[in-house]
Amino acid sequence: MRWLVGWSSTAAGVSQIGAAGATGNDGETVHPVGSHLLWGDPDPLWAVGDWRPDEVRVVTVDAQTRIAVLGTCGASDEQLRVGLLAARGGALRHLTAWSGAYTAVVQVGRRITVGGDLAGARPVFYTPWAGGTAYATAALPLADLIEANLDFGHLAALLAAPDVPAALHDSTPYEGVRRIPPGHALILRNGAREIAGYDPVASLAVAAPTADADSAVDGVRDALVDAVRARLYRAPARARHRPRPG
Repeated sequence: MRWLVGWSSTAAGVSQIGAAGATGNDGETVHPVGSHLLWGDPDPLWAVGDWRPDEVRVVTVDAQTRIAVLGTCGASDEQLRVGLLAARGGALRHLTAWSGAYTAVVQVGRRITVGGDLAGARPVFYTPWAGGTAYATAALPLADLIEANLDFGHLAALLAAPDVPAALHDSTPYEGVRRIPPGHALILRNGAREIAGYDPVASLAVAAPTADADSAVDGVRDALVDAVRARLYRAPARARHRPRPG
């Protein structure tokens, strides 16, 4: 099993620059077991597990502007750099447009953006923790982090409606651990979180031109009158061809 994990804290900084980690309940510094640090300071990010070197890429513009892409991504480093600069201005949709199967994490100052894909095939999970928000691409590490209990409501919905994803909403099998909906991104600022959609869905109803209500009613009435007249004009013809009795 492999995943990425990181968190955003409310602290303005850490006691030692570059010493990534958060302080636990007993004063210890918390690091994921078997992790590889991608960047540190107040909003650290790690890759955990057996990742190949070409599956973990970090492109940096400056010390506070960088993007990490974990997984198989067809974008070149220059394309990632252009995407990072666009994401710095708030454009997120293109972060999922490159070929492959990957998760992108963007850091711009104290703003962290974690993009989920449109299909939900590479989910992103999050939970409140240590005065901020922790996130990961697997729910179980976050459940272990906060010692979460099972969410029986989620399990009941899964059993009752296994083919209806909407019944699960953003829940997971663990209390306090949530999932980002497909087509959304997790945005963290100094520990505070926001779930933002980046793929607007247009209603099919707006594809037709709008019509005035009175004109629409007149049109329906005229159509009914024409239909009745046509039926009345055809009736004598049917009567002439009706077979005579006897």
